[in-house]
Amino acid sequence: MTAARAEAVNPVSGARILVLGSELSPDKLTLRLQRSGAYVQVLTVASDDTVSTIKRWQPALLILKEWSPKMAAWLTELLTFPSCMRLSILAMGKDDEAHAMTALDAGASAYLANTVTESIFQAQVGALLKNAQHWEFMEVRQEPHLWINPGNSRVWLNGTEIRLSRRLFRFLHYLALHPDHTFTPQEISNVLSDGQKFIQENSIAAQVHRLRKSMDKAGAGEWLETVHGFGYRLNLPEKI
Repeated sequence: MTAARAEAVNPVSGARILVLGSELSPDKLTLRLQRSGAYVQVLTVASDDTVSTIKRWQPALLILKEWSPKMAAWLTELLTFPSCMRLSILAMGKDDEAHAMTALDAGASAYLANTVTESIFQAQVGALLKNAQHWEFMEVRQEPHLWINPGNSRVWLNGTEIRLSRRLFRFLHYLALHPDHTFTPQEISNVLSDGQKFIQENSIAAQVHRLRKSMDKAGAGEWLETVHGFGYRLNLPEKI
């Protein structure tokens, strides 16, 4: 095995980004993110679903497209919710120092004028995603038993490489970041579908079966445990 190279991971590709703006239709900067491989959801600033969407979908970045100093109290309150405390936030608004300072003082990670070029916008988003250390970009390595490399979407178990679909790779990666934690079918549904839709429990059981069968090829099928009545969990070797 060789060490994963950090430059192999594009922080925008595959990242979940929530955009709050005045309209639900994406603008050119949002479309640029989508072309770069990001998963983007757009809500209106007036939406009451912001907190619930963040909790359910777990985005890596929140972009506030039309910042106003009147939003400062709202942002400060938003960041008190446990699901939002570690969320990276990019505020965008007038090219005005006072506007920028109110956003940063309220908890925004960065501020850009809404007249910024696409290249600067893309660079700032990439920097925030790297700093966020979102779970999708976190390597899991416990030699000699486990190595999950998100940079090239490869998995080794007990020194043997196994091939997984994107969905099963995401599932195993998430479980490996939370060993011994039992996940409910609803939580697993969010992981498997990127929070986009609900997956029936029998479909989740089928995905677990496929993943366990793939892990069996490396003698690791027993790591994935069914906790009857609760869900599923991954037990790593030293704890089995």
